[in-house]
Amino acid sequence: MNTTKNFHWIPSLATVVATMGMLYGPVASVQAQMLEEVIVTATKRAEGLQDVPIALSVMSGEKISEQGIGELEDLAVFMPNVHIAEAGAGTQLFIRGIGSGVNPGFEQSVGTFIDGVYFGRGRSARAAFLDLERVEVLKGPQSTLFGKNTIAGAINITTAKPTDEFEGFIEASYETELDGFGVTAMVSGPLSDTVRARLVAKKYEDDGYVENSFLGEDGPQEDNTVVRGTLVWDATDNLLLTFKAEHGEFDVTGRQSVISIASPTATFFYQTFADPNFSAKFDYNTSQADFPGKPQVDETDSDIFQLTAEWQWGEFELRSITAYTEYEYDYVSDVDSSPLAFLERARGEEHEQFSQEFLLVSSTGGTLEYLAGVYYQTNELTVGTTRTTIAISSIPTVENIINGRLVAAGLPFAPLPPGGMDALTDGLFEQDTDTFSAFVSLTWNVSDVFRIQAGLRFSDEEKEMKKSLIIRDLDGNQDPFLAFLYDQVLMLATEHTFDLDRSQDNWTGNLNFQYDWGDSTMVYLNLANGFKAGGYDQDNARADATTEEFDEETVEAIELGAKMDLWDGRGRLNMALFRSEFEDVQVSTFDGNCCFVVGNAAETVVNGFEADFMFALTDELTLNGAVAWLDATYDSFPDAACNVLQVTEFVAAGGVRGDCEQDLSGKALQFAPEYSANLGAQYIKALGDNVELTLGLDVMWSDEVVVPNDHDPNLIQDSFWKANARVALSSVDGKWMFAVVGKNLTDEETTTWGNDVPLGSFGFDFTYFQFIDPPQTFEFQARYSF
Repeated sequence: MNTTKNFHWIPSLATVVATMGMLYGPVASVQAQMLEEVIVTATKRAEGLQDVPIALSVMSGEKISEQGIGELEDLAVFMPNVHIAEAGAGTQLFIRGIGSGVNPGFEQSVGTFIDGVYFGRGRSARAAFLDLERVEVLKGPQSTLFGKNTIAGAINITTAKPTDEFEGFIEASYETELDGFGVTAMVSGPLSDTVRARLVAKKYEDDGYVENSFLGEDGPQEDNTVVRGTLVWDATDNLLLTFKAEHGEFDVTGRQSVISIASPTATFFYQTFADPNFSAKFDYNTSQADFPGKPQVDETDSDIFQLTAEWQWGEFELRSITAYTEYEYDYVSDVDSSPLAFLERARGEEHEQFSQEFLLVSSTGGTLEYLAGVYYQTNELTVGTTRTTIAISSIPTVENIINGRLVAAGLPFAPLPPGGMDALTDGLFEQDTDTFSAFVSLTWNVSDVFRIQAGLRFSDEEKEMKKSLIIRDLDGNQDPFLAFLYDQVLMLATEHTFDLDRSQDNWTGNLNFQYDWGDSTMVYLNLANGFKAGGYDQDNARADATTEEFDEETVEAIELGAKMDLWDGRGRLNMALFRSEFEDVQVSTFDGNCCFVVGNAAETVVNGFEADFMFALTDELTLNGAVAWLDATYDSFPDAACNVLQVTEFVAAGGVRGDCEQDLSGKALQFAPEYSANLGAQYIKALGDNVELTLGLDVMWSDEVVVPNDHDPNLIQDSFWKANARVALSSVDGKWMFAVVGKNLTDEETTTWGNDVPLGSFGFDFTYFQFIDPPQTFEFQARYSF
């Protein structure tokens, strides 16, 4: 099913870190250039990467553009211990094995911030990358400065700003395997002595990479358009105003879902009632049916409006960030992932958010530095309709089996006529959230080499939720008989109505000790805690009042790290050793039949080590890499949901299917490979006076990954490695560039998400769908700058 390749030499990249001293002599003799300082805003100040006492990974906008990285999901493969990928009902973000499960009601464990504005929904991670300055991935709790829902870390994205001089570019790309074509254009410069502007737009389309043999088309087909305008006004000598407006449209047709394993019964159903040529396999062919007139689509429209004011008030800076963001999306999915027109889910979601942050920043260099702020956010989430269509009549054998059970039970209405069990479930979910927080971060410069930083944040949050579910016939009429059938007999859905509210407040913070060990090494110790907000289960069709609400998740963490500048500035080596203990972990597990069940069920412990390095070996050759070891396990999870093998054994022994539980204590978390690594090299060579050649290679390796929360062995992603390469010709003055980027050159077939096909008890046990990642492909790039 999944490709297994054990390249045991790849984990030995860790020896690179351990043997840097051995390289010191030979490299020092080479007249190599010094590495450029990397500026980040992880502490809400502009600081050098090596001065920030937390573990973070950074990728520049230039690198993102060169690699053809279109979104956060593409970025994650370059960063060990970071997982960002699409799942069945949303996008999952995990750092060091900690993330949010599959439920639209969950807050994120990893906070996403763009130009200082918080984006709390996982859907925000699907936004296309456009004209970025850099992306910073902060690892571990970031509760003091970034607030709630950064229990695993934060992604801090900075967009490019208007320039003092007039400039611009136009860039085009073509990707072979996807038949993808993209164009990006930008213009920037002064409009007057005090006003500067930047306008950028991107259009991208592709035809997908998974062939749907049943429908005769490929998927997922993307059609994305993004436009952003940024205006900067020097209102006075002390006041700088920045206004940003952005509109995006992200449309996807079809999915990358394939049925990789099918039971004999499921295969019989598929072949007899839909596609005689069906066969289960994990490759780039699928057989899926759409309901008539309802293709699989995922369409999102988003808007961002932001005003940032920066006022220099003597030695202080007062910063105000005001933002309004909104999106709406429509989603239709073939839930059974098969050639049967059997199960379909459609969802329409709208989200509006207003936020205001005030930040007071002191000057630096004195004995005491501080940063204090207040933050307010209000948002409205409306899932207008979650409609699931269940067409049991598409499988006459199943319909006959159920009728036989109804007759055997002596029910007076049995047997039902053909189509008599087909139904719709219509769900509504509305949630309003108000959040207020105040925070302060103090830095005491005890001496020239020793600093103590302490932060504290108070957060208060209130949520109001309304939720309902109604069962209807296929004509849309509410039907009490179908409600009884689906609740009491089929146990697939229960009509319900909830009107609930909750409030919570939290104190979080951190204590950081930082010591400069000589002129080139900084070591730090960081102690921190954090929380992820509680909430309500949006997605469970069988919900009841006792399981609808889940509580907050908390963490206590410790991290010991070092950041070193080596070889007179020609090298960097950063390391971090960490431990995090989580309580009341929010989990979401598929019950094998109809629903993802959420709750606070687990305690977890995460231990690990990370190291990253960069060395300018010569003026022409730069080497970079990262290695990670992760021991992320459930410390206590005795009542986890069973996988299908355990369920069938439990039922065979006389148990009730829904009562099966397993003990996952001591088992690995999702998306937490024990070892992972990457290694990159870039070689730049002048070809005459006006042209230079750039050669780049990036190799990524990952140990096996647990994908499903029930530890089903059929869905474990085996260890793999991938390689990307880039060859570019460009002018020395930066006017033009031509490049070819090879992606997944090893042509690995890997997965980032998979699960049981629904309704296992009706013959689909041991049948699985998986999302397959893109195959080997080549992207051709051309850019002209002016």
